[in-house]
Amino acid sequence: MKKFLSRRNIVLLVIIALLGGLFLWNRNRVKNGIEQVLTEVKRGNIIAETSFPGKIESERKAVLNFATIGKAGYVNVKEGDTVSRGQLLAGLDIRDLGAAETAAYYKYLAADANAKKIEDDLKGKDTTETFTEKNTRVAAQTARDAAYDAWQTARRATFNGNLTAPFAGVVTEMTFQAIGDTVGVTDGVTVVDPENLYFEIEVDEADFAQIEVGEGVKVVLDAFPEDEFPGYVSLIGFQTRLSSSGATVVPIKVTLAEDSRLRLGLNGDAMIELGRAENTLYLPYEAVIDGEVTLPGGEKKKVETGLETDTDIEIKAGLNEGEKVVVK
Repeated sequence: MKKFLSRRNIVLLVIIALLGGLFLWNRNRVKNGIEQVLTEVKRGNIIAETSFPGKIESERKAVLNFATIGKAGYVNVKEGDTVSRGQLLAGLDIRDLGAAETAAYYKYLAADANAKKIEDDLKGKDTTETFTEKNTRVAAQTARDAAYDAWQTARRATFNGNLTAPFAGVVTEMTFQAIGDTVGVTDGVTVVDPENLYFEIEVDEADFAQIEVGEGVKVVLDAFPEDEFPGYVSLIGFQTRLSSSGATVVPIKVTLAEDSRLRLGLNGDAMIELGRAENTLYLPYEAVIDGEVTLPGGEKKKVETGLETDTDIEIKAGLNEGEKVVVK
């Protein structure tokens, strides 16, 4: 027995034991020819954030169009100009409109004079007025009213031939450029207030309830991919709408901090926190499949999960901190 337990034999037994352990460990690591990768349950904070695409809009944006067809009589601004409230921006050549207004006015005067003459002729005949006399009076009064309405319409057409800035802002678009250009009812000037820009996103109806007014938001614009623009949720729309893909979404307004780089219509993404779990157990997302994890020996185990992110998943029950499970 002493001979068998010589130093040489003891070393040999240790080597055999190590090789056996290595074999068993490797057998657990490799299953069906696929090497197993293990991870352990960790404790910490996990935050679920979701990205929502959107673009910069303005709370105050006025699209000023002409009310009638005509020719540009004057153009006082160009795209990019800063304008003040009440400033005349552009207008039609209103000579024809003015002539039409004058003609309408005189037609009204004639109709008014005719109605007044008939009314004077029939004065005192309230109870003896014949049917024919009544028809004559009513026709004259109706003609006067119609002439007055036509005159007022002509006045509005003349007034609306001028485009006036409703508030201080910046001219962002013009559909005509020079005096003499023919313009129609779809032509005009767009004015935007640059101090009231915001980022609008559309959130699926299944997610919007997790978002709260006042919640912090990080916006990354396509034009500045390396920068984050801080903001907060300032309004959750009351009425849903259909997205371009046909999904029911809720519009949400994100107010941004002032920045001279912001421009109306810039596209980007808003990162919003949908949930947070602090001092909790978690695993990599891919370690949990259908509510189960795989232990190193191949055994399946049910776990209770909670908050999920793109990379991690909260473990509420079923595992302890430091336990190892198979990732793949």
